[in-house]
Amino acid sequence: MERKGFLTPEQEQKLDELIELKGIAEALDGTGIKLADNLVLEKLKEKIPADILPVIYEVIDEIFNSLVSVAEK
Repeated sequence: MERKGFLTPEQEQKLDELIELKGIAEALDGTGIKLADNLVLEKLKEKIPADILPVIYEVIDEIFNSLVSVAEK
């Protein structure tokens, strides 16, 4: 799974679909999510020991899967 930041590209896209804003904010939220994850969180990720990252990814994936399944109901 490719990750830049903490989310996969598929998770970034799904998060964009889950967040509903009004007007121009809706048009820009996908770009904002991608930039925040790929630039800001990528810098944070560099400070985390490599052996801990897989655990963080698992937690994020589980939380994300739960969010998606709840949203689909």
